[in-house]
Formats: sequence, structure tokens, C-alpha cells
Amino acid sequence: MYVDTDLQTATWHGSVLLLTPRNYPPPVVVLNDGSTSSAPFPSILLDTYKMTAFYRVDISVKLDVSREKRVEYMVNNTGPTYRFFVPGQTTPWRFAFWSCNGWSLSVTDKDKAELGGDNVVWDDLLQKHASVPFHVQVCGGDQLYSDKIWQSDIWKPWLKIKDKYVRRDSPFTREMAAYADDFYFTHYVKCFFMSKFGDSMTTLPISTIIDDHDVWDGIGSYPDYLQFSQVFVQLKEYAFKYWRLFQAHTNQQLARQHGYFGQRGYSWLKQFGPYTAALGPDTRYERSISTIIEPQTYDMTFERLARLPASVRHLVVFLGVPIVYPRLTYIEKALSGMKSIGLTKLGFIAKQRAIVNIWGEPELSDDMNDHWTSEVHMEERKQFVLRLQEYARRNSVRVTFVAGDVHCCGAGQFSSANPPLPPEQDHRLMKQIISSAIMNIPPPNIVIRAVHSSAKTYELDKFTHENMYKLFEKDVNGKAPPNNNAKLLARRNFSSYVEDLGSGKLLVNIHVQNDNNQGTRAYFIEVPPLLAGNSV
Repeated sequence: MYVDTDLQTATWHGSVLLLTPRNYPPPVVVLNDGSTSSAPFPSILLDTYKMTAFYRVDISVKLDVSREKRVEYMVNNTGPTYRFFVPGQTTPWRFAFWSCNGWSLSVTDKDKAELGGDNVVWDDLLQKHASVPFHVQVCGGDQLYSDKIWQSDIWKPWLKIKDKYVRRDSPFTREMAAYADDFYFTHYVKCFFMSKFGDSMTTLPISTIIDDHDVWDGIGSYPDYLQFSQVFVQLKEYAFKYWRLFQAHTNQQLARQHGYFGQRGYSWLKQFGPYTAALGPDTRYERSISTIIEPQTYDMTFERLARLPASVRHLVVFLGVPIVYPRLTYIEKALSGMKSIGLTKLGFIAKQRAIVNIWGEPELSDDMNDHWTSEVHMEERKQFVLRLQEYARRNSVRVTFVAGDVHCCGAGQFSSANPPLPPEQDHRLMKQIISSAIMNIPPPNIVIRAVHSSAKTYELDKFTHENMYKLFEKDVNGKAPPNNNAKLLARRNFSSYVEDLGSGKLLVNIHVQNDNNQGTRAYFIEVPPLLAGNSV
């Protein structure tokens, strides 16, 4: 995992997670950066599961002034040699972003085969990494799909309780706790150690944010009687226990020491070299149906942003769900009145999904509430963006959003409205890159068409417009996209980012899976710097 870079000492910091038999001695890691081998880096015990021990090894590499390094490492000075790459102090950083590394429960084997299976986009990402290495892969949520936790019979007695408030207050039993512990451990082992993602982590350091499926579908976006029920509250703790261990290389006691912050959640802020900072807000732990991130966590975030070095030109904000996205208000309103209008009117969106979920709530309501553009979150969203605008203006830092979740790709932006300004002078210009999914199935074209019809120009306030723009004039096959929907493309993808140190731009490509399930086609987006002293 990539932890951070200390610009004062020119030191790259990372960590290695190792699982060993519980009775084995603590492991060590040895690095070789091409010039010398390090002394062994010791490990600390994070936790145990039955006969398995979780160890974290903190590692560090001194950065060269003007050249990248290939760093090799071994565990206990034996076995296979792994390698990763670090930039120089004055060379550009390259990083990848992806999301949704798994399959929804409704996806059939036929659906998977038609898309080429699990690894078409993964193979392309790893091929590009082998050719020109990335320094970090930002995992944008849904690194695994944990929804099947609810398929166990252990929940049936609880689900049969008809009174919502009796169900809310029913205890989380020892049997439920044992099942949750077993489920999340074994599910992580399968998804992280028996996959291309697992292979990638040995050679391409991760930084992860969490989204709902890492816990279970829609977590945080359910009514309070569910969200604050004993079962939901305690089960969420088991999901986060294993997110911390497998994805953050930490535990509850050490998380703050390891750089995670929040009133209750696990946000992070890291330097991707001297010119780019990366912010990964936790939009799940503190979430309720009315709040995405608690006010105290926003304050902590902006206090940390204010301390970033003056060299920073770009702030990339990684979110699970896009903050610039077509409005889904008409669907929300339909869902809120489902009992009176009947259920069939939304069947075209649900496709293979049940209209009512296992908790008796409208199936799509959590998906709608998940969005920043949901009516209930619009004021929180507005205040977050306005605070980022002021940060950008004061510090001449370009803010860019990158997000996944929606199983399609596209680009949008906030920008100054009255009057419009040149990009280099517009502190309100914040592009939104949407890159999803690296594995999961794209939505049917009829859904993209419905969302596309809402992709209009909106006002954040009287000074700021927001809109999606036409990135996909041509599909990957060279033809017009389905229904001429040029703003969102329903194909699997990942995205890549390279600093252009000469111009100060951030160069972005969304790599979209080809029709023949071989390789990808790139769609280019340029993020300009915000020139010091020129913002209006």
C-alpha cells in the first residue's frame, strides 16, 4: 500500500500486509532499490483470525532526484521477489483509478461470458503497467462485493420480524457475530488472493476508498430504523474491521496513527509527489440517510488542506459516487410514491432486480439516496463544493473529482457561469472523471438513455454551472454511441493520470473495453492548472 511521501526528507513510505500462521515468528521485509539492500523492516501484529495472524510492515525508500527507481522486495529474505516503482523527486507521477471489482448478484454466467469474463480490463491495466509503470492504483470503492452476506439462513428469523421497531431493537447474536467474522475473512481471502487484483497489489501499491459493496449494498442510505438497528450497526463493524485490515493495513486502535482521520470514519490525504495531493474521503462510515460526511470531518479535512505545501498544483478528490452527475430526481419522486403509483413503472431500470428488497424497502431507493445529487444531499454537496472553490481560489490549486460506482464512464465539470472564464483563471472549474466498472456489468442502454436525458446544465449557485459533456462522439468501434448518448458510455473501463510538469496540466485517459473483449480504447481529458494570481 502507498502511505505517503515525506517531501522534506524525499522519502516514499508504504506498507506491506502479510498473513501468516499464528504460531509463526513475525515476518520481515527486505528491499533493494538497485543500489543497496535495506536492513530488514520489522512487522507489527494488527489482529488475528483463528489460526491466522495479520502483520503490517512499514517500508520506506529514499527518492532519487531525477530518476525513477525499481524497488524489489522479499519476505523473510526467501521465496519470490516482488517489485514496484517509485518516481524521482523531479519526475512526474503516474497513477491509475478503477472501481467496482466484482459482480452484482443478479449477473449471470452468460452475462459474464459475453463481456469476456473477469479480467479483460485488468489485463489491459497490467499490460500498461508493465510497459510504463504506474506508481499508485487508487481503488475507488467496491473492491469486492459483499452483498451475499445476506443470503445466509442465519438472518431469516430477524428478517421475519414484521414490526420495524422490534426488528430495530433485536439483538445481534453471538451466532451472527461468528458468521460475520467468518464471512468477511474468507470473502476477502478469496477476492484479494485469488484474482488479478491480488496479483496487481504485489507490484502496484494501492490506496483505497470504501463504497457500499465493500460493506453491503446501500449501507448508510437506508431508513434510520434499519441503519441504526442492532444488527446493521454491529454487522457494519465487522465489515469495517476487515476493510481496515485488508484495505487500509491498520486496525481500530492504530488507524489515526496510520494517517486516517474523521469524526468517526477513515478519510485520508496524501501527497502524490510535490505537485499533486490526493484526498480520499470516507463517505460510508458516517453516512446516514440525511448526511454523507459529518460536519466535524469536513472541518478536519479543510484544516489538513490548509497545511498542504505551497508546491501543490492539483488536488484530486476521490469519491465513491460522482458529485457531478445527471439528476435522478424524477426517479426519487417515483420511488417515494411507489405504494400509490404501483411498482411496474420502474421495472425498466430494475431489470433483473427485485422491486422491493429483503428489508421491505423499495429496491432502488438506497441507490438514489447514495447519490450526491439526491435531493436530501444537495445542500451538503453545495457547501462541500463551495468550500473547495474557496480553497482553490486562495491557494491557486486546481480541484478535480474522480469517482466510480455507476458502472459507466464519462466526464463533467463545475465552472464559472456569470461570466464564463478562461480555464486557467477559473477557480470554480472542477472536472469530474467517472470511471466504473473494471469488472462489473454495465447498465443496459435504456438506463443510460434515461440518465442521459437528465444530463442538462444545472446551477450550483448563481456563479457556478455544472454539466456533463460529450466525451464519446465515437464509440470504441468507431461508430456513434448507442442512441447518440455521447456523455456516458456503458462499457467497462479504468482511468490513468499523468502529471505534465512543463505545462502544469494533469493528463487523463479513460481506457474503455473494446467490442471484441480485447484491450481498450483511450478517451483523453486535459485538466489545466489554476494559474497563481489569475483566479477571479
